[in-house]
Amino acid sequence: MHFGKYSQRPAAVIVSLLLILLGSLSPAVSATETFYDNLQVTNLEGHSVDLGQHKGGLVLINFWATWCPPCVKEMPSLQRLQQQFDPGEFRVVLINLGQKATTVERFIKEQSVEFSLPVYLDSKGQAFTQLSIQGMPSSFLVDAKGNQIEVIMGAREWDHPANVKAVRQLLQPSAEN
Repeated sequence: MHFGKYSQRPAAVIVSLLLILLGSLSPAVSATETFYDNLQVTNLEGHSVDLGQHKGGLVLINFWATWCPPCVKEMPSLQRLQQQFDPGEFRVVLINLGQKATTVERFIKEQSVEFSLPVYLDSKGQAFTQLSIQGMPSSFLVDAKGNQIEVIMGAREWDHPANVKAVRQLLQPSAEN
């Protein structure tokens, strides 16, 4: 292709245009921005919550809904997983997508397991687009600094020994430190 006196191969032009397009679509992210910074949630009383309060430890953030059978099935195992760890080191956080507080409160009261996990609401379901959630349940593992480590799609038996072992390994100080 020729652009005035400049000449480029078609592949190089396409790649350049794609990079420009992607750069214009992506919001600017500061070097200090964390996973928590763009999520807006409320507690069950309707008050805004700063998810950044969970920085400092490993956090598993689970997005769910009461109408989602796999979400409902995994809830007790999320509670049992939390019970095996100090909440200062590892925390399970539940964020309901798109439902009202009354629906979520009624669901929690009807469960056979007593939940001590923090439950927040994204009543507008904004996390679907902000985090590109493809289905539910979806979970995000976030490190102590607020950086996303992993995305886990679908339900799990969270307190399975292999999952507990994986969390313990992530909590161990690395050999590099």
